[in-house]
Amino acid sequence: MKQAAIILLLIFSLSSCFKKEEPIVLPNGDSELASFYLGPGYEKDVFFDLSTNTYQERKRADWDIRFEASKDGYGVYINTAKNMVVRRIGLKHLNEPAAVDTNDFKNYAELLEPPEGIASKSAMGDWQSYNEIIRNDTGYGIYVLELRYNTGYARFKRIQILDVDDDSYSVVITDLVDKNGDTIISGQKRKIPKDPNQNFTYYSLADTGRILENTEPDKHTWDFVFTRYKQWMYGGFYGPITGVLSNSNKVEVARDSAMNSFDAIDKNSINKYNFITNMNGIGYDWKTWTSPGGGGGTYIIAPKLTFIIKDTDGNYYKLRFLDYYSNLGVVGNPKFEFIKIQ
Repeated sequence: MKQAAIILLLIFSLSSCFKKEEPIVLPNGDSELASFYLGPGYEKDVFFDLSTNTYQERKRADWDIRFEASKDGYGVYINTAKNMVVRRIGLKHLNEPAAVDTNDFKNYAELLEPPEGIASKSAMGDWQSYNEIIRNDTGYGIYVLELRYNTGYARFKRIQILDVDDDSYSVVITDLVDKNGDTIISGQKRKIPKDPNQNFTYYSLADTGRILENTEPDKHTWDFVFTRYKQWMYGGFYGPITGVLSNSNKVEVARDSAMNSFDAIDKNSINKYNFITNMNGIGYDWKTWTSPGGGGGTYIIAPKLTFIIKDTDGNYYKLRFLDYYSNLGVVGNPKFEFIKIQ
């Protein structure tokens, strides 16, 4: 019996990351229910597809920068979950002394990145108009990325986005010094290709840098992702949060917070809602952290909040969250109910 149990455990651990939900008792006769684990440190990105009630997992820590991959796309985004900071340093040339002055870098404001997924609002959203401010020659300025998960000179990278067209980006990404400790005064131009089947092309700054494959599933196969990102929150705090971001490929979201609205919402309700395409349309506030006096705390699900979601296939669903804990009380196990209404 023990050997059989071990074999079953191995089969489970080696199963595909594209998982069908286990059948469980549903709270509503027409509902489907989904639940999964985000990992002990919320390290997983879990991409969910409503039409098939399936999900795919990815490792969020692999990437640092992502480039919008649509034909007309120009957005460049950072992985805010990795505690990265972006600054414009007002230079275009790597041979300027200030281009390697880490103390000088800190005199420039940190550029924050909201999670809406709007290219013009990203930390490097204005790269096409960011000319160096010290000289009058043409070209786009240098951004400095501070990778606070690294130490020493590896903590800093520099990037110039030189151009974008229908097929790719031209960029220069450099360290501050080479392997001998000498200042880098020029950089090699790199091509970042676009893939029409992806929302983004993902790039890792580790070692000499590389393009990452399969960091995000095909954009037609999922509707939203449970992930970690930074967000402005109540009290003016900008910090990390675990929430849900929508697929930027055709997904639209509306909210309804009326009492007992979930059961009443049907296909005739759709036209009364204002749908948005912002990626944080679902967001994080379907749960709240409550901490009674004396320490400790727990997550509470917003009882009245229903999301109406238009998926990548053009179908409409209503969805509400039920829990953020497993049956054993382990946090990071979102559970939600959803029904196709059109």
